[in-house]
This record gives sequence, structure tokens and C-alpha cells, in this order.
Amino acid sequence: MFVTLLILSVFAGNLSANQSGRSGDSGGNNDSIVLPEIIGDKFYYFGYGSNMLTKRIHLQNPTAIKVGSGQLNDYRLDFHTYTKRWEGAPATVVPHQNRTVLGTLWEIDLINLSDLDEQEGVPQEIYRPLSLSIAHRPNRTTVARVYALVNQPSTDFKLMQPDDTPFDRQPSKTYLKCLIKGAIETGLTNDYVNWLKSIKHNGNVVDELENLLDLKDVEISN
Repeated sequence: MFVTLLILSVFAGNLSANQSGRSGDSGGNNDSIVLPEIIGDKFYYFGYGSNMLTKRIHLQNPTAIKVGSGQLNDYRLDFHTYTKRWEGAPATVVPHQNRTVLGTLWEIDLINLSDLDEQEGVPQEIYRPLSLSIAHRPNRTTVARVYALVNQPSTDFKLMQPDDTPFDRQPSKTYLKCLIKGAIETGLTNDYVNWLKSIKHNGNVVDELENLLDLKDVEISN
């Protein structure tokens, strides 16, 4: 009886040690994961929506430094769902061959990474972060953090007639003005800015954000 109990005790101890070792290995692997957009104590981020505008991104990410304009290839800009803050559909990027999304490439202190994730609703599974290659001047490519909606649109809003655009595909007027101001500030092409100005919006104006971001005088086509 004594021998049997001793054998069981040794077996249980070894099992516990092995499980503890596997758990430790797993934790070590998670800690060792390095995102390609992280360089030292900085990371690169590509903003294509409201975060093209310096005043907007600095509200929650004060360490952001603008690298310049950038281009995401084989994706399209789209709008989907609804955000209470902006009172309309937020922007997203959707894989789409031979299309491009223009935006702003930022270098941000790593301490703000969780702040940016929080701003984009990653913990709530509203957006998910991607690591994508961004083309920018002079003839360079940089891997940057890019956020895409978890609930992606299944159709291309650019192919819709303005009057046929569903409500959940229309950004608010204030949100669209923020995109336009950010695009102009970043120096995006006139064609791209004019296209942003032509996008169908839902007419909603968020006075608090218009004042905070100085959007009152931004011109819009519709």
C-alpha cells in the first residue's frame, strides 16, 4: 500500500511539473511575438479615416508624428455600420484587387499602441488590427498597423448610385468633413480629395466635433 501511494505521488508531481512547464512555454511564446510594424519603441500606423487629421489623432495619441502620405494597394475605402460618436457609418478598408486607399502614415510611441486599439474599438471587436505594407515617398514601403471593421461590407459602395446608398453605408457630414480636411492637410491628390467630397453622407452634423476639430469651414460637394 505504501509503495502504491508513493508511486502515485511521484506521478502526480511529475504531471504537475510538466503542465507548469507547458504553461510557461506558452506564456513565453506570447511574450516573444513581435509585430512587424514595431521598430524599437515606436510603431507605424496608417490612418485613412478621421485619423488622417493631426488634431484628431492627437486627442488620444499625442506622440504621433506624421511621416507623410501613404498608399495601401489592393484595398478599397468603404463605409459600413454606425458609430454614435460620429452619427454615421465609419470608414473601413476592404481587400479589392487593383484599387488603392490613400491616407496618412504616422510614427507613434509604443506606449500609445493600446490607446489606439481602444480608440478603434479593438477590445469590443468593432475593428481588428492588420499589419499591411504601405507605399510612400521616396519609393519606400513600410509595414504599418491598419484597422479594418470586423463587420465588413459585402458590396462596393462606389458602384452604387448616391440615392441608392443604404443609410448604414453613409458617413455623417461631420465625419466626411474630417476625412477631407485630413486628406488636404496630408497632401493627398486633388482627385482623391474631390472624390471624398462627392461621397454620399447622411446629413448629420456633430457640433461638438465640428468645433473641436475646426471643421465648420470645410467645403463639401453635397
